Amino acid sequence: MNRNFINFGAFIFFVFICNKINAQTSFTDLFEKAKTQSSEIASLKASKNLLVLEESKIKADNMYPKTYLSSDFLFTPYFNNNSKIVSTDPKNTAIGYDAGVTNGGLYSFLFNTEISIFNSHQVNNLIEQNKLEITKTNTQINALTIELRHSLALQYLDALTSQVEYQNSQENLKLLKQQLDIAKALTEHGLYRYVDYRLLQTAYLSDSINLKNSIANFLLKLNQLKITCGITDSSFTQLENFEPKLMLEETDSSVFLQSYIQDSLSAVVQQKIFEDQYKPQVKAYANTGLNSTSIPYLKNHFGMGVGLQFTYTLFDGKQKQINRQQQLVLIELAKKEKEIKQMEVQKQKTSYLNAINELNTSIDKEKKLEKDYSEILSIYNDELQKAQVKIIDYLNFLQLFNQNKLALENHIIDRNKLIVEYNYWNN
Repeated sequence: MNRNFINFGAFIFFVFICNKINAQTSFTDLFEKAKTQSSEIASLKASKNLLVLEESKIKADNMYPKTYLSSDFLFTPYFNNNSKIVSTDPKNTAIGYDAGVTNGGLYSFLFNTEISIFNSHQVNNLIEQNKLEITKTNTQINALTIELRHSLALQYLDALTSQVEYQNSQENLKLLKQQLDIAKALTEHGLYRYVDYRLLQTAYLSDSINLKNSIANFLLKLNQLKITCGITDSSFTQLENFEPKLMLEETDSSVFLQSYIQDSLSAVVQQKIFEDQYKPQVKAYANTGLNSTSIPYLKNHFGMGVGLQFTYTLFDGKQKQINRQQQLVLIELAKKEKEIKQMEVQKQKTSYLNAINELNTSIDKEKKLEKDYSEILSIYNDELQKAQVKIIDYLNFLQLFNQNKLALENHIIDRNKLIVEYNYWNN
């Protein structure tokens, strides 16, 4: 029995020392760490950076001149032409391409430049689409960050619940140890029966086992929390108290609705870009260099040329009309989904706010009850020191006191979870 007391005493001392020397971890620190470890957020940020560069690419593709080199060498020999393989005046019996088409071949080495003109409207639509994609990516990053904060906060509060349980067990065990020492002295002086002392001693050992189990449970949840945040350190760490503030302010545009709004805008812009192909397309081009169909006069065929290319779609089999109808369907779908989501968001907020208010009423009552219990416990402690109270009565009340205290702390954490849920839906 004495050895058991020594082991439990060493265990409790170790826990007490851990609580003193280990730095505390806050929710904010873990959340910032979790954000840096999120592969989804990192991927979206990389996509956003690519989209930011895309605007310059759009301008380069559609507004700036393109310059390139081109070269052709086409040899078209003649047969049955008095042994002349190349000729600018083949006989009628010669076998080969018509001289009017190739004159024996095609030989060119050109420096070309081309640019689309009168297309600022098309370019603006492409840039608008790209900016909308950046906005959508920002919305996704924001939504993922909110979701991460929500899930991590609930996991943190779960771990905090386990921490509160082991801390309460530890405080209770400390109190029992003090009363056990007093009861031992009173028993030796014949003021308490030995069986009463053994009853208090058994309660102490039982609570010591419960404390050990509650610490193991807390360490498990603590390590799971660290793993979520990408932390490999599994050492014992205290969690700081976390009490989120209830954010009752209404947001201008809920994050849950922004995606539907952006889908509608995306459909409109997509239709604009599709219809741009039906506008007149004008391209200017120029080239200079060698361009010849005759080897004998090759040296004289250096020159230059400029021109305009014009295209205009006259008939497309009603594709334009069909595409417009498709975009209208998408816009209407996004509008309907937005209305459904908006109703869900409002119902969730109302439900959680009502639950918070009801739990606040219970917590206020439990706080008053805890004050009364604390006063009664103080009286019990005084009476136990004077051997004026039965040990079994003391233990029963102590159990009731601890249950009420733990229930109050758990209800406060439950309220904080409800606040986390409400704030999540109020983003």
